[in-house]
Amino acid sequence: MWSFGAGFVRIGLYGGTFDPVHLGHIHAAQSVQQRLNLDRVHMILSARPSHRDQPQTPNDHRWKMLQLACAEHEKLQADDSELRRPGKSYAVDTLRAFRQQNPDAQLCWILGMDSYRTLPTWQNWRELLQYGHLVVVHRPGPIAESDTDPVLNAFEQRHRAESIDGALAGKIAFLSLPMMAVSASQIRCRRSAGESDQALLDPLVWSYINQHQLYLTQEG
Repeated sequence: MWSFGAGFVRIGLYGGTFDPVHLGHIHAAQSVQQRLNLDRVHMILSARPSHRDQPQTPNDHRWKMLQLACAEHEKLQADDSELRRPGKSYAVDTLRAFRQQNPDAQLCWILGMDSYRTLPTWQNWRELLQYGHLVVVHRPGPIAESDTDPVLNAFEQRHRAESIDGALAGKIAFLSLPMMAVSASQIRCRRSAGESDQALLDPLVWSYINQHQLYLTQEG
């Protein structure tokens, strides 16, 4: 059972390369926002990701598509803080900056189960809980046993909670939500093969992709 405190701002942080941003991203962000009663969700564009290959699509195109996708959703805010910060894009730096700017807010870093299982490869990953909560989204049903790093398993056991309540930071919570079966890599592959995934994209994003002839090849 999820319960909430009162009297403070609740902010979700959802990072990604968004290459391209698709309706699955928007659906996930809105679903978490509604379930946790977040005041807003910052959709944070990862400019120079540290634990994956650099996106082939230039930052300016990815940023414009993210702005278009968020434009009609009151609770979603396209965020360029990692674009404006030099160097590699580390989640811990972003979350620390948000904590400095919002000392009395409840901060929730939103990530999927696949990303969560890579957490020990992230820069200073244990520090994340000093600044906010980790909200791990997974599909409905029991969470499958995994072969995750035993260090992560031990960390999870110390910090896992059924509810974030009124705490501003420090907990790992798992949120079961229906998810759209779509990925950015799927869209890129289908586009480069001459197939259409228009139904999986915001109309404004689809128009932008066509206008700028993006993803016509595997290189973007």
